[in-house]
Amino acid sequence: MGQRIQTSFDGEVASITLASPPVNVIDFTMITEIKAFLEEMSREARLCVLVFRATGRAFSAGVDVGSHLPKDVHRMIAEFHSVFEKLDEMAVPTVGLVQGVCLGGACELAGYLDIVVATEWARFGLPEIKLGVFPPVAAAIFPQRFRYQAAMQLLFTGDMIDPAAAVRLGIVSRAVPEAEAMSVLEEILRSFRNKSASSLRAVKRATLRARGATFRELVAPAEEVYLGQLMATRDSVEGLRAFLEKRDPVWSHS
Repeated sequence: MGQRIQTSFDGEVASITLASPPVNVIDFTMITEIKAFLEEMSREARLCVLVFRATGRAFSAGVDVGSHLPKDVHRMIAEFHSVFEKLDEMAVPTVGLVQGVCLGGACELAGYLDIVVATEWARFGLPEIKLGVFPPVAAAIFPQRFRYQAAMQLLFTGDMIDPAAAVRLGIVSRAVPEAEAMSVLEEILRSFRNKSASSLRAVKRATLRARGATFRELVAPAEEVYLGQLMATRDSVEGLRAFLEKRDPVWSHS
C-alpha cells in the first residue's frame, strides 16, 4: 500500500484504488505509485484484468492543477502520459468503477479503459478549458474514439455530464445504481477470471495494433500544441493561477 493508492492482486485480478482524500487528486506521488504497481503486475503471467476504482466521494478531481504551471508542466505531461503507455505495454484488459466526480486527467484515464461501470452519482467532465488549458489525451483520442460532437462539447465547454450521457458518448459501458455497483463489478470480473490470461492479452494486443498507432504517436501532436503553443500564451498561466488563488481569471485572449 502506498501513500496515495491501495493495491491488491489475488492471482487473477489486480486492483488499483485511488485513496488520497478528499478528492483523490492525481499528483506526482500517486503517478509514481501507479507506475510502480503496473511494473510489478507486468511480470504476472496469470493477470487477467486490471481494475481502477477509488475511495471516498470522488473517483478523482483530476491531475494536480499546480503541476500544470510552467515549472512542472513538462514533467507532469511526461509522467502522467507514461501511465497510458504502460497500460498499452502490458496489454491487459482494464476495467473501471467510477463513483462520484471523474474530472480532467481522471476522465482521460476512464476514457482509455476497456470497460467502465459508473454509478448514478458519477459525473464526468474535462474542466481544463475553464482554466485556460486543455487535456491533451482527451483532445487527441476522445473525438476519434467516441461520438465526435459530444466529445468536442466536453472539450470546449468543460461542463460535467451524468452517467446516462456518458453511456451515450461511449466513455461508460454501463450505468448502475450505487447499491448494485460492487455486484456488477464482480460479475464483470468473473467473466475474466475463467479465461486464459495469455489469450486475453493477445486480444488486447490485436486491438492496439489494429489501431494503427501507438499511444505516443496518437498523443504527440496534442502534446506539441499544449507545450509549444498553449503554454506560451498569457491566458494559460492566468487561468491556472486564478484557480489556485481562488479568483476569477482575467483573460487577455493572448
